[in-house]
Amino acid sequence: MLDNPALMFYNVLMTEKQKKITAICTIAGILLLLVSVVALIYNLVSLGMVNARRAELEQRSAELQALIESNDDEIAYRSTAEFIEKYAREYLNMKYEDEEVYQPS
Repeated sequence: MLDNPALMFYNVLMTEKQKKITAICTIAGILLLLVSVVALIYNLVSLGMVNARRAELEQRSAELQALIESNDDEIAYRSTAEFIEKYAREYLNMKYEDEEVYQPS
């Protein structure tokens, strides 16, 4: 073990204060690395959840768009003279002036 040049440099050329500073810096670096890894994992999980929610919302948006289009068709139909006349005859008991309406008995 003592034949390792890095270890010899550490033991011979560094004072006790420098050794403490080196140890503190090493520990601080390791803690910073651990905090960074935890933050990275948290952000990756959050990103996955956001992407899943985004897919859900895009699907819901497509469903609502289809519903809007079907409602537009219904509105267009109900705006026609044919529908208005049919509705007036069936629900409002309206008729043309010269028309006779026969009620089934």
